[in-house]
Amino acid sequence: MAVAGASIPAMLLVAAFVNSGGVEAWHVIPISFVIGCLQVFDGPARQALVLDTVGAEAAPNAFALHAFGTRLAVALGALTAGALIPLTGLAACYVAIAVAYALSAALIAAVRVPSPRPAGTSPPPFRRALLDAARLMVDVPAVRVLTIAGIAGEVFAFSHGTALPTLARDVLAAGPEGLGTLSAAASIGGTVTVVLLALVPARIRREPILGCVYLLYGLALVALGASGSLPLAVAVMVVIGGCAAAFDVLRQTLIQVAVPAAQRGRAAGLWVLGVGSAPLGHTEMGLLAGGLGAPSALGVNGIVVTVSALLLMASAPAYRRGRAPTAASG
Repeated sequence: MAVAGASIPAMLLVAAFVNSGGVEAWHVIPISFVIGCLQVFDGPARQALVLDTVGAEAAPNAFALHAFGTRLAVALGALTAGALIPLTGLAACYVAIAVAYALSAALIAAVRVPSPRPAGTSPPPFRRALLDAARLMVDVPAVRVLTIAGIAGEVFAFSHGTALPTLARDVLAAGPEGLGTLSAAASIGGTVTVVLLALVPARIRREPILGCVYLLYGLALVALGASGSLPLAVAVMVVIGGCAAAFDVLRQTLIQVAVPAAQRGRAAGLWVLGVGSAPLGHTEMGLLAGGLGAPSALGVNGIVVTVSALLLMASAPAYRRGRAPTAASG
C-alpha cells in the first residue's frame, strides 16, 4: 500500500513535466530512481503474501496465477498506451498510471492473511536479517544457483527492452503504435505462458522447465535481432515474453520453496538482488545498440544467454531434462 501510494505523486509529477512541454532527461532520471527504490519493496512483499495466503504446496500454481494477472494487465496497458499516445499525448498516460496505482492500493487494503511469525515474537534486527539472507546463498545450493542465473538473465536477457525503441524506429520503421504492439506481444506471450504453468501439476519438477526456458530465451533474442519486419518481430516477442514470464515465475517459485518459511522474505530479497542488476544490463545493451546497432546488440546478448543456459544445465544436473536432483547436487 505504501509503494502504491508513494508512486501516485511521482507519476503525476511526470505528467506535469510532460504537459509543460519542457521535460528533460534530468527530470525523468531521478523519478525513475525513486520508482526503482519503491519497487524493491514491492516484489518481496507480494511474493511473501502469495505464500502466506496459499501455503508452500500450492506455491507453483499460485505464483503462476499471480503472474498471469500481472502479465495480462501489462498487455492491456501497453495496448492502451500505444493507442493513447497519438490521441491524447504522454501526459494523459501518466495520469492513468497514477489512477491505476490508487486502485492497486485500494485492492491491497482488502487483503487479509495470517502472519507467519508466531504471536509475541518480534522481527530480528536489520543487520542480522541481512546476514541471514547472505547465508542462504552459502548454505542452500539451490538458492545460490538461482541467484547467479537470475543476475545473468537480468543483465543479458531482460535488458532487451532497451533496444526495442531503436529496433522499432530504425529497423522496423514502426512508430509508437508499432512499439506498443511489440510490448503488448511480449505481455500476451507472458500471459499465455503463466496460464500454462498454472496448469502444470505440482509433482512435475520445475528445474528442467527453467533450463529449457532459459535456453529458448537466448535463441529468441538472436531471432529478434535477425527480424526484418514488424509481423516477424511481433511473433518473436510473443516467445520472448513467454520466456521472460516463465523465467521469472519459476525462479520465484524455486527460490521460495528452497528455504524455510521464516526465510521467505529474505529469499525474495535475493530474487530482487537479481532484478537489481538491471541497470548493468540496460547500460550494456544501450552501449552495444549505440555502437553496433540494435540487431547486433540483441544477437550478442542472445548468444551470451544461450551459452549461460547451456552452462547451467551442464553444471547443475537438476536443470537437465530427465535428471532428478541428488543429495550432492541439490
